[in-house]
Amino acid sequence: MDRFRTMQTFVRVARAGSFTTAASQLGLSRALVSRHISDLEARLGVRLLNRSTRTLNLTEEGLAYVEFCERVLGEIETNERSVARAGTVPIGTLNITAPKSFGSLHLADAVIAFAQSEPRIRVCLTLDDFTFRPHDFVEGGQDVAIRTAEIRNSSVIAKRIGSFKTLLCAAPDYLEKHGHPKEPGELVRHACLAHLNFTSDDRHWRLKGPRGVISVKAEGPFLSNSALVLRRATLAGQGIAKLPQYCITQDLEAGTLVPVLPHYKAPELPIFVVHPQATLVPKKVRLFVDFLAKWFGSRPGWDHEAALPPNETPKVINIRTRKRAAQRG
Repeated sequence: MDRFRTMQTFVRVARAGSFTTAASQLGLSRALVSRHISDLEARLGVRLLNRSTRTLNLTEEGLAYVEFCERVLGEIETNERSVARAGTVPIGTLNITAPKSFGSLHLADAVIAFAQSEPRIRVCLTLDDFTFRPHDFVEGGQDVAIRTAEIRNSSVIAKRIGSFKTLLCAAPDYLEKHGHPKEPGELVRHACLAHLNFTSDDRHWRLKGPRGVISVKAEGPFLSNSALVLRRATLAGQGIAKLPQYCITQDLEAGTLVPVLPHYKAPELPIFVVHPQATLVPKKVRLFVDFLAKWFGSRPGWDHEAALPPNETPKVINIRTRKRAAQRG
């Protein structure tokens, strides 16, 4: 017999003072109500009710137990209402994970704006550069993940909220020493700085040009799973890199990085907001997904905006001037 059902029946009988009345209130037969009480007394090993043909009274044990039942059942009802309310009212903690570079430069403002718009939600944003796996939600206690790659897994829901451009670029110093490639095939003779992650890498660059799409294997002396680290290596003259537009806008404007093979375009990369597959998605998750979709949807040129912090602003270097100065010295 279900323990909570027998507890509910006992409370109803105790307060009604009648098996018949309790049965009517519960929508059960009198015989089934009587059986619930008998099973409960048998499990506890005590008599809870003194029965006669006309009266029904609680024993001392019954009085203590009915108070216990009311307290337990009341707590269950309160907690169930709280859980149900979480599905319609945005409360609790929203745990978000995102890549470091994108999260630092462009997602942070959106998350802060969301936190300001929903003060009842406690927002926790974790930035890391790792490959997203669907079971990370369970292991890491995350509610939402932001990913910049295709996700094919039926256990999660992935909503595309935008995309961003990537460009081949290099420092002028590097190109002065090693030359400007004119065709994608010439990249095999250059140091190519590739992005990687824990399960795969980005060593095959797909470039669309006048003769269609060409795939080039990128080989070089430096790899990283961080776009910001690759940017710094590129600025240092380590080689040619395929970097997100959103983290090199200032570098291109300042001339510290220059485009390579500008007539060949790399495919845009998607931005997905991902959350676990569920029959009832929490209100806080639904609100955040909708907020991000509107945020990026209202900023079509966001990846062209300068977003580096002040201490990351590139210093303008005039190579020709520096060369003339060196020759004079």
